Amino acid sequence: MMLQLTKAPAVDVGMLIRRPPHDVFEALADPSITMRFWYTKSTGRMAEGAELTWEWEMHRLSGKVWVQEVQADRRIRFSWEGYDPAHPTTVEFQFIPYENDTTYVRITETGFTGDADTQVSRALESTAGFTFLPAQPRRSPVSTARLRPPVVAS
Repeated sequence: MMLQLTKAPAVDVGMLIRRPPHDVFEALADPSITMRFWYTKSTGRMAEGAELTWEWEMHRLSGKVWVQEVQADRRIRFSWEGYDPAHPTTVEFQFIPYENDTTYVRITETGFTGDADTQVSRALESTAGFTFLPAQPRRSPVSTARLRPPVVAS
């Protein structure tokens, strides 16, 4: 029996970070901070309408990023080449204020393409990557994260 997808897979992860929303937002919007824990180069800040290139020099990889929406301290939404330059996926970071000046960050990614196995594989790989993005020890200014279990399908 062959299984079929009834719904496209998506990434939906979240974590509580013991920093105020502004600090967490800046850590992902300002490349001088983000380069300490994610990519190694960026052509600019996450600003609405920007077209950026991010590089991961250690992996000899780069990719285009198209910033669609930025709401200071609340949301960043962008599309990027990620897995397939011909079919970018959409990523959204939501910065939700929480008790004691902490921030709940919700990260979603949608739009995976390919056959069912490829879509699921890409969603799982992306889930793993986004689960640990802000929790990079000693390098990230937002490294005091508490993880919640990832959800692969939304």
